[in-house]
Amino acid sequence: MVQKEKSEIDRRTFLKEVGAGAATLATTAGFGVNAPNVAANNSLSRASSAARSDRIVYRGEKLRALAMPLGGIGTGSIALAGDGGLRQWQVSHSVNHLAHVPHTFFAFWAKSADGQPSARVLQSRALYDESGFKPPITTNDHVVPAESKKLLEQLPGVKSLEFAGEYPIAEIRYLDPDLIPRVTLEAYSPFIPLDSKNSGLPLIVYEFLIENPTRDFLRVSVLSTLQNFIGWDGHSPIAGVEYFAFGANRNAVAQLAGLTAIQMSNSRLSVDFPFQGTLALATLAQNATYFAQWDDIDHLWKQFSKGGNLGNHEGGDLSAEGRTWNGALAVPLELNPGEQKRVVFIHAWHFPNRYVNWSQPALTIPDQRTKFYIGTMYGNWFKNATEVVEYACDNYTKLSQGTRAFRDTFYDSSLPYELLDCITSQVSIIRTPTCIRVQDGNFHGFEGCCGASTGHCSDAGCCPLNCTHVWNYEQALARLFPDLEQTMRHTDLEIQQAPAGYIPHRTILPFYLPRNWDKKIGGPEKPALDGMLGTVLKTYREYRQGAGKDWLVRLWPRVEKLMMYIITTLDSYHLGIIEGEQPNTYDTSMFGPNSFIGGLYLAALMACGEMARVAGESSGMSFYRGLVADGLYKLSTMLWNGEYYIQKVDLNKHTENQYGTGCHSDQLLGQWWANQLELDYILPRDQVRETLRSIMRYNWRENFKGFKQSPRVFVSDNDKGLLVCTWPKGGRPKSPTPYSDEVWTGIEYEVAGLLLHEDMVEDAMKIVRGARARYDGRERSPWNDVECGDHYARAMSSWALLEAAAGQRYNAGEGFLAFAPKITPDNFRSFFITEGGWGNFNQKLSTNTQSNSLTAAYGRIKLRTLEFTYLGQGTPQKITATLRNQVMELKVTLAGKSVRLESAADLELIAGDRLQVEIT
Repeated sequence: MVQKEKSEIDRRTFLKEVGAGAATLATTAGFGVNAPNVAANNSLSRASSAARSDRIVYRGEKLRALAMPLGGIGTGSIALAGDGGLRQWQVSHSVNHLAHVPHTFFAFWAKSADGQPSARVLQSRALYDESGFKPPITTNDHVVPAESKKLLEQLPGVKSLEFAGEYPIAEIRYLDPDLIPRVTLEAYSPFIPLDSKNSGLPLIVYEFLIENPTRDFLRVSVLSTLQNFIGWDGHSPIAGVEYFAFGANRNAVAQLAGLTAIQMSNSRLSVDFPFQGTLALATLAQNATYFAQWDDIDHLWKQFSKGGNLGNHEGGDLSAEGRTWNGALAVPLELNPGEQKRVVFIHAWHFPNRYVNWSQPALTIPDQRTKFYIGTMYGNWFKNATEVVEYACDNYTKLSQGTRAFRDTFYDSSLPYELLDCITSQVSIIRTPTCIRVQDGNFHGFEGCCGASTGHCSDAGCCPLNCTHVWNYEQALARLFPDLEQTMRHTDLEIQQAPAGYIPHRTILPFYLPRNWDKKIGGPEKPALDGMLGTVLKTYREYRQGAGKDWLVRLWPRVEKLMMYIITTLDSYHLGIIEGEQPNTYDTSMFGPNSFIGGLYLAALMACGEMARVAGESSGMSFYRGLVADGLYKLSTMLWNGEYYIQKVDLNKHTENQYGTGCHSDQLLGQWWANQLELDYILPRDQVRETLRSIMRYNWRENFKGFKQSPRVFVSDNDKGLLVCTWPKGGRPKSPTPYSDEVWTGIEYEVAGLLLHEDMVEDAMKIVRGARARYDGRERSPWNDVECGDHYARAMSSWALLEAAAGQRYNAGEGFLAFAPKITPDNFRSFFITEGGWGNFNQKLSTNTQSNSLTAAYGRIKLRTLEFTYLGQGTPQKITATLRNQVMELKVTLAGKSVRLESAADLELIAGDRLQVEIT
């Protein structure tokens, strides 16, 4: 962080399935025709999470700061808020949590055969009164846009609502005594792990389920509106339909196969203007009525509330100077008693003109004014927003089913709900403005988004770009979209690496600009050592996640060049210990041996040994392993104080920004990485366990009353949390390591993962529950962990919690997958993902028989070796494995309680398959 600078079902087939505009559903999980790669007989029932007693449903005060970001990878996002409205419009390459587009909402109309019609905006003003509410100073998710308040002053809204957010799907149930039908919404942008294209579409799908609970026949209608905001900069306020840059905005109706759409454009803006683009409001209904161009909300409401239709008003006129048009669609339905039907709307956007619109302090040329074009990946796929909605319609079943399959598979779990929420909530960061995907296909990430917590910036991504030391903690992207993560290693090693071997921790775009070698970078000023060590570890991780041997062999010379730079510069005597200057993620340089950097060094050496082995370089493997053996003993002996590891530093020489005798929560980062890469212990296990106890003993706080958080405040007085560093034995330096008195969720999740790995479940869950209680919607949004900016990348460390809880180890290069669950191992179920597919792992123990199974929900899962831990008494006597009703011939190896199964050829599970292993 920097603190210094200010074959899908086609449309016609789909229409046969759903009828003219609505589908009759048995449940909200009805998918109709099965999509490729997704299990047809998926037994992962939607009820598995919806019926959980610990399921989180947000009500009352917990709706106040709720804002789930929706949008594709690299497309920007729009948040669905706790009042039912849309906020945080960040789709035209802007970063602004307060950005709002007026006159964009949903509404509902209903009339029984002999009753009076009623109409409601599907939005609630229940929490618009902020009297008595004390907002946090580093977040603003609670802020209600002025135009939202104005909307519900003019038109009637619903009394209240309930919100369940199981990312990537938001569910809202609207509650109002005058709302006769039951109305629920599922909103999502398609999200299918391992499918980065279909998870990177610039659109949001809104699926309304309407149920008639009465004995009467009902006529109903659902309305969706969208403003043509083309030309808006994403920052300045829009007053109704007025904004100084509007003018020549045009809306036009298009009746397409399977769609009714309103196309939105602007003919005045130049083709390369940054905010030039197109929008589309569409419904998968051809009987929709429309009001293509409107700017008087009272007139629109009078039309809709009278009969539930819009009169089919055509558009085509250009808006006046300083004004724009809104567009609206309404879908009518008829419901018999007890009947359910579905209405689908889509918002799509297309803003292909992305330029570098953030400050690049380390820019290697003096030009700070030129607009450097980088484009968008989705601009390669689509020419305009209409093509986006046509693609969504053509592939609707595949996109809908794949998204729900992930949600249902992930939440069909025995793990505590808070743990699941902790993981998926941070997955959302991948699809916020923190992350971008440019025209050349490369994925990049800021540290976070400038916002209430960033006094040094306000309108762009924070602390650009690809900051290696912050992205050291991210694990979610590497698992869910490994193809995108691999582009970051390409950037690190094939673009950023200096001739000397080191890697600057911030990337300059476009790539054709000179690199920032031998220049001050910022946050810290010199290349971050922890980021370089992390690059080594991440390269080995990508190999294990399926990048392939050829990929690794191509990059190995560059990795070795980087590692030899570090060894030559900081461990020239080959002691396995680093003592010199160590720039790092705390925006400073540490000096002297410490386990934070020293542990990363040992883990990176171990990873180099493994990569040398894969590359067939036995001498290199021996060299790296020898350094590890020396360093492990020296580091643990030199730094261990009986409770935790300290920093050995001369504070008379290095008087600022050191932690010395402090208990640092990040001191086991190297071990955290070693756990994930199956590198064994880089420090003695008994010391690791005692260190974790000490971190909980000294750094965990039950509240923060009377404690001065500095320099930023991320928790409230009554919150629980883990401090970055404390000095329980005294010796706090006058000017300690920066941010010691703060609470960072990315570090909390790291420590919780370490605790889970050591079977210290109670303490791990204490951290998880404490963190999620702070982000429970009352003051902070569950989908916005804040550090130096909103949607902070470090928080994606939470993915490691899943694998730690499952005791999962995976190596695609060897076709190896193992499980040893830490939580309720006798009755365990959780999500897992491999290079080619994903599904659920299940383990049950009954009497002395243990049943293990892998169920494939998506893609193709290829394995050669499986390993489980037997929980029964004694030694297993019989092991049987079956796949597709066939008994498998596998080599069985027993080692204590470990059961290892090896196949002579690849085992392949396709979607719907279940591999069952019985151990008795």
